[in-house]
Amino acid sequence: MKKWMGLGIVLFAMTLGACSQKAEAPAEQPAAATEKQEGTSKETEQEAAGEYTIALIAPFTGDNAQYGNAFKTGVTALCNEVNESGGINGAKLNFEVFDDAADAAQSTNMAQIVTGDEKYIAAIGSYSSTCTLAFGSIFDEAQMPVMVPCAGNSTIATEYNYTFQRGMTIPIESALMARYAVQQLGGQRIAFIALNNDAGLQFMENATKAIEDLKAAGTACETVATETFNEGEVRDYSAMVLKIKDANPDVIVVNMGYVECAAILNQARQAGLTDVKWLGNQSMYTEDFTNLVGDAGVGFHVSTGFYAANPDAGVQEFIEQCKAIDGNVPNAYQRNSYECAAMIAQCLKDGAGTRQELYDALVGMEHWDGKTGGNKWINRQSEEEYLILQYQGDGEWKMLELNK
Repeated sequence: MKKWMGLGIVLFAMTLGACSQKAEAPAEQPAAATEKQEGTSKETEQEAAGEYTIALIAPFTGDNAQYGNAFKTGVTALCNEVNESGGINGAKLNFEVFDDAADAAQSTNMAQIVTGDEKYIAAIGSYSSTCTLAFGSIFDEAQMPVMVPCAGNSTIATEYNYTFQRGMTIPIESALMARYAVQQLGGQRIAFIALNNDAGLQFMENATKAIEDLKAAGTACETVATETFNEGEVRDYSAMVLKIKDANPDVIVVNMGYVECAAILNQARQAGLTDVKWLGNQSMYTEDFTNLVGDAGVGFHVSTGFYAANPDAGVQEFIEQCKAIDGNVPNAYQRNSYECAAMIAQCLKDGAGTRQELYDALVGMEHWDGKTGGNKWINRQSEEEYLILQYQGDGEWKMLELNK
């Protein structure tokens, strides 16, 4: 493979984001963003001013605003790169952001604004499966392609025809994480913790099924505990931690945001739940997580398609692009939004000039060999292999050698 990725992989409310930014605050669209590139046309995008505009729908306020910011950094990096190299056949590539605050109702409002304005040739978003599922039918009705960076509910691309899931879907990822817990981390007694939402419940269903499949095939393993909690409603996880401790697992697999995971790891340490391995999704492969978790995160494992220590020139160039924008080392959220925008840009360069032409070009894409790594496309869903990283402390991660 060209890259290691081939082995596998807030902003203020109402902000318009673009590659070169200028503050504006149009009163007629209070729910949309207010930060915008100079020269963005109010008319039909490519016809009016030689520009293409992408809509980025994501949370920029609330508890999940960090993910919207990450998406914005990735798309900004791609737009800067395209425009600095001459644009899309001479036309600029812009994007504008729409804050859905990770709220399904707000997501549908944003989708209606975006699809109703011919200026936007495509959309990227949203962060959560719940929000993305909420607006899927709106993009279908408008026949407008929407690239989904990370939301993993598999029905996003099976129930709706104009969605493309760049992040690995939950059934594939959760089964992979369960197998990794057994085959790569040596677990026999596996516990699972997930959010009590669409994505978390789908994760739990497919992860426990993967353990049952391994057991049926003769591998010594079993699920000993399953726990869920409502995002934003829990701060004291001690009762859940004690229940899992009583189940005596040797590997605990978690699927949630990094804030909750850091809190759970610290409370597990306080409860004496230390003689156990942890495996989490790539939400934990961030500086924010390591800053929050402290020493309680040492030894924690993540499965991820993106590793910042990859020496590949393209990956390192991407990292420097992102650091120049927000000062942070990027993770899978910046990476996936960057590649979503890159695929849109490539199809536009190849001649797609309308929403339908862009959709047709994306549907015809069987493999994408992007700057940060490649992926296969199967029915508008991405497939790639993941790496396992282990946290060493002091912000450092190490890639593990996988058993073959």
